[in-house]
Amino acid sequence: MNVMELFSKVPLFEGVAPEDRLSLAKAAALRTYRRGETIVEQGQPGDAFFVIVKGRVAVAIVAPDGREVVLNSLGEGEHFGEMALLDDAPRSASVIAQEKAELAILSRSVFFDLLKSNFVLTRALLAAFSARLRRANATIEGLASLDVKARLARYFRELAVARGRKAGGGWSVVVRPSQREIADTIGSSRETVSRTMSQMAAEQLIVPKGKAVYVRLDGPGAAAPPPG
Repeated sequence: MNVMELFSKVPLFEGVAPEDRLSLAKAAALRTYRRGETIVEQGQPGDAFFVIVKGRVAVAIVAPDGREVVLNSLGEGEHFGEMALLDDAPRSASVIAQEKAELAILSRSVFFDLLKSNFVLTRALLAAFSARLRRANATIEGLASLDVKARLARYFRELAVARGRKAGGGWSVVVRPSQREIADTIGSSRETVSRTMSQMAAEQLIVPKGKAVYVRLDGPGAAAPPPG
């Protein structure tokens, strides 16, 4: 996918005129990041806006006890970096490539020039902020009030809704994240995640099969998942 096609498919830019999207594509710089490479670092100045062309990235913060907590995982067509541009404050989180990722990068000046002249983009940006705030609130609530099994169950359900493929019988299949990625996201340890996943598998709430995980979206009456 070229950058022009990318900007036409990003929900944030749906209301932007084609000629403005073309200007964005021409102004964007493309950069590839290795798996595990830090793209932006929490606490550093922010001077760019990023759109994911290929791959996935994790948005993470460092908790007071030194643990890294993953707030979100973003994929193709999604964006990040706008908050530090708007309030001129340091980056509120780090972003790390979860796999090889290609990003389109827009400078502060280019992003602001478009924002000043486009109310539709401003409204879409506010909607994106609202959605992320709701997600952050849900994450905080889960860490505070749910046990590990409940947090893990919610994690897999959200993953299935966002990135899953329907497998029939009330099941969805997703690419299996690493135990480190899961643990960082739900605020637990790899050992606890491994033990809890085994419990959930025994209860047929999930069915790990190689590099995939089948997630039950319906109730206890759901049929067995199809063979992998």
